[in-house]
Amino acid sequence: MNAAESVFTKEKLSFTSSIAADVWHAKPNAEAYEWWYFDALSEDGRDAIVIIFLDNFIFSPQYNRSAQSSKFKVQSSGSENQSKIQNFPAVAFTYYRDGKPKYRAMNEFSADDFSASAEKPFCKMGENSFHLESAPYGSGYALSIDVRLRKNCRLKAHFEWLSIESNFLPEKPISVADAHSWNLAVPRADVTGRITVSSAKSKTTDVVHFRGTGYHDHNFDNRWLPETVSEWQWGRAHFADTTAVFYRYKEIREEKPATKIFIVQDGVLREKDSIYEEQNLSRDVFGLRYAKKLSFASEDNTRLEIEQTKIIDSSFFYLRFLSEMTLTLSDGKPRKTVGITEYLQPKALKYRWLDWLVNMRIGRSGKGSFLP
Repeated sequence: MNAAESVFTKEKLSFTSSIAADVWHAKPNAEAYEWWYFDALSEDGRDAIVIIFLDNFIFSPQYNRSAQSSKFKVQSSGSENQSKIQNFPAVAFTYYRDGKPKYRAMNEFSADDFSASAEKPFCKMGENSFHLESAPYGSGYALSIDVRLRKNCRLKAHFEWLSIESNFLPEKPISVADAHSWNLAVPRADVTGRITVSSAKSKTTDVVHFRGTGYHDHNFDNRWLPETVSEWQWGRAHFADTTAVFYRYKEIREEKPATKIFIVQDGVLREKDSIYEEQNLSRDVFGLRYAKKLSFASEDNTRLEIEQTKIIDSSFFYLRFLSEMTLTLSDGKPRKTVGITEYLQPKALKYRWLDWLVNMRIGRSGKGSFLP
């Protein structure tokens, strides 16, 4: 096992856990982006759902060309015309069954189709939306999805992300300037929903009822991702009595990554600097090199061990896994479960020769993508 860190690192992300901060932020430049991420695993472990709302689709060739062009213009002229900033909003939806994507859509929309609130958690593009709502049994997020799949299929879904653990640092400010801002808004939620997929060609309908445990966070940055982040490893797991979230985040300008564990137990969120180790390096079919086994250990003997057992999504710049997680706290008792982990290495987003392939996986103008 090779230690990737021998000292405890300082925070590189601007971190909070705030519902009040889970709002949209006006963009000062064409590079700025923001996304709201929701995921959930079913009670039996067979199904997984990942939903992302983005005001600028970080994987979109259209957005990346615009951001690259904007940076060149600003460097040349020293200014940017705010009125000419164009957004490329998108919704990404994936439903996995037994570790394989059964329904996947990345639908990009026009800027006119996008609206969001700077006062409360709300975002809408086309017929897709999420908003915060309250009920007698608690508060949470209501999500509505209406996306186009391949082969002229249409997926509609409605979910409720009922908050179980949330809003731990409601007063903590986060940076909106030269930093990546990460809002761990809802570490744990009770998720229920229904997915309906219809095919105009075969006149068939598939209905899926979902119940499980979920998670929600929110990221934004005013800087272009491929020129900011070198690599980013992230994940979460829900144990019977604890939620664990981890990250290893390295910016291009930094010599060492920031490595942290976040533990939620007994209604308290604890943030822990950690030492990171990895082993069993491998390479995905698209060429990304990643570690099959990871471990994070803090000074108080908290230890999180991750085995990235199954790749469920991949590309030239990111990987998503179902991972076996083992958490050991100061009580010395190991807890085991399955969680979702991701790895991002965005430098390939600069490569224009990849645009044709990425574009074939994005649906636009009310049509699904060419490739799954």
